[in-house]
Amino acid sequence: MNKQWKRPENLFLLNEQKAAFIIIDMQNFSCTPIGRDPLVRIDTIIQQINKLADFCRELHIPVIWVRHNLTMTNLQDDSGLFKLFHDKNHMNNIINLDKGTEIYAAMHFDSIQDHIVFKNRYSAFLSDPPELDTLLKKLKKNQLLVAGVAANVCVESTLRDAMQLNYEVILVSDGITAINDAALENTLSNTYSFFGDVRTAQNIIQVFEGYTP
Repeated sequence: MNKQWKRPENLFLLNEQKAAFIIIDMQNFSCTPIGRDPLVRIDTIIQQINKLADFCRELHIPVIWVRHNLTMTNLQDDSGLFKLFHDKNHMNNIINLDKGTEIYAAMHFDSIQDHIVFKNRYSAFLSDPPELDTLLKKLKKNQLLVAGVAANVCVESTLRDAMQLNYEVILVSDGITAINDAALENTLSNTYSFFGDVRTAQNIIQVFEGYTP
C-alpha cells in the first residue's frame, strides 16, 4: 500500500452512532460468475464480510446490501454504456431482478434487520435513483464501512464518490477482492492515499470493542 503522503494512519475515529456497513455486489453474478473465472479469494472475503456484518448487528450498526440490477425491456433501458463493456451472458445475469442479482446464499443476510438498495451504475452514489444516499441520509449515518466486489470497479467507484460527498470512508481491506492482486493493491493504495482509511475487519471489531493492544 502506498503510504508516501505521510498522512495519519487513521483519519477517522470509528463511531457506532455514525457508522453503517455497506456491502457491495455480493450477489450470485459476482460470487459464482457464469463463463468467467471467480474472483481471487472470494471465499475468504465472504467469511470476513459475514463476521463484520454479524458484529455490526450486535451494535445496531445498519448493514446495507447494495445490489446491482439493470432494467432492460424493449421500451426501457437504464444500463447506459454498461453493455459496451460486458458480454451478453454477463448482461443477462444482472438484469430485471434475475437470479444473478440475488444476494449470494453464503452471505449472512438478515431479511428482518438489514437494508437492501439497488444501483444501476458502478458507483452506488451515481445510481438513478440514488437509493444508497437517500437511505444513509434517512438513517443519519455518515461513516461508511465498505466491503464487497469488485474492489477496483464498483467498490472503488462508490467510495470515491462517498468521500467527495463528505462521507467518512473506511475500506475493509480483507473484505474486498478483484480480478487479480494488482487491481486489488491499486484500490487499497488509491483509497489510503486519497479517499479514506483502510482497516481489516478484525481491527474494526477490536476498536469498537475498546480493545487496547
